[in-house]
Amino acid sequence: MKRPASAKLGRRVRGSSRNIVRRKVPTLKIQHRDYSVGASDGKAWRESPSSSDDPLGIGEAIHRQWSRRFHEPARHKNAAWSNILQSGKNYAAGFIQGAGQPTAITPVPIRRKASAVLCAGASETALQEVLAQLETLPLQEIVIVLGDPTERMFNLGRTRRNTVIASLSNSVDSDVGRALGAKLTGVDTVLFVDGEHAVHADILARFLWECETNCDIALNDLSARMGLFHQRDRVDRFHEFLNASLNREDLTINSMSVLPYAVNRHALDTLGAAALAVPAKAHALAIVNGLKIGFGGSAVNGNPRNGIERDANWRIAAGDHVEAWREAMSVRGSRLLFNDSTRNRSVLGE
Repeated sequence: MKRPASAKLGRRVRGSSRNIVRRKVPTLKIQHRDYSVGASDGKAWRESPSSSDDPLGIGEAIHRQWSRRFHEPARHKNAAWSNILQSGKNYAAGFIQGAGQPTAITPVPIRRKASAVLCAGASETALQEVLAQLETLPLQEIVIVLGDPTERMFNLGRTRRNTVIASLSNSVDSDVGRALGAKLTGVDTVLFVDGEHAVHADILARFLWECETNCDIALNDLSARMGLFHQRDRVDRFHEFLNASLNREDLTINSMSVLPYAVNRHALDTLGAAALAVPAKAHALAIVNGLKIGFGGSAVNGNPRNGIERDANWRIAAGDHVEAWREAMSVRGSRLLFNDSTRNRSVLGE
C-alpha cells in the first residue's frame, strides 16, 4: 500500500491502521562512535607508562578520560540523562576492550570532586553490597561512619579502596553519623546513602550529575509512590506539609530525610554539616536560604522502611519537624510570610 501524499511522518493516517514513525538520529552510530573512541583511549592507556593491572587505576583513567571527552566543545551536552549514561557505558566498554583489562564502572562525566558518606549498620553483607555499588562511581573517597563496630566490620571498611573510616566508641543515630561524616569531607559534591540498603550505581550516578550541573541539593523523588492523601503515612504527610508551609508545594513528599540525596559545597557550607543531624531542619533551612533544590532521580529502595515502621517512628519525625518549623520561623517570622487577611491584629497591638 502506498503512503498517501498528505500523510506526515510520525502521525497516524486517517483511515489507515498503520503508524508512520519519524526516524530519529541514528543512535547506533553515536553508540559506535563512543565505543570506538573509548577503545582508542583504552589502547593508548595500556601502552602508556601510567597503566597498571590495578582495577582502581583503570577505573580512574576511564572516569578522567570520559569526563574530558564528554566536555569537548563539539559534544551535545544537553542530552537526556539516559543518553548521557548510555554514552558513558559505551565509552567505558570500548576503553576496557582497548585496555584488555575488565573492571566494574559507572561513568559520570563530572568535573568536580565528589565523595559519598554513609553510616554503617550491623550487617557486614549489607555494607559490602553498598560499597560495591559506590566503588564503581567517580568518588574521591567513601566516608564510612561506624558506631561501636566489631573488628570484622572495621577491617571490612578499612580494606576497601578509597575509604575513610570514622570509628566511634558508641553506637550513633544514622543521621548524626552522616552529619559527622560530612564534616570529614572537603569535596565539591557529597552523596549521602543508606549504609544498610544498597542502591544501584546507575541510580546514584544521576544524583552526582544533577547536583553538579543543575541544583545545590538533589533529592530522591518519591512522588510516583505518593498516592491519594489518605493513603500516605504520617511521615510523608509531615514532609508534604513542611514543603507546603514553605511555599515549595512542588516538592510534595520529598525531603532530605529520605536517602539517597546529594549536596554541593555551596549547600553544605550554607547549612553547616551539623544541621544534617536533623534532616528535616536542614531541609527547611535549605528552602528559606534560597538553595536550589531539585531531584536526582527516583531510588525506590533508597529508604526501604515500610509504612508500618515509618509510622512507628512518627513521633521522632514530629519532633524533627517541630525543629524545622522553629528554624524556619526564626527566619521568616511566626506566620512564615503568610498574610493574615481575616483578623484585625492591630487591636492586639501587633
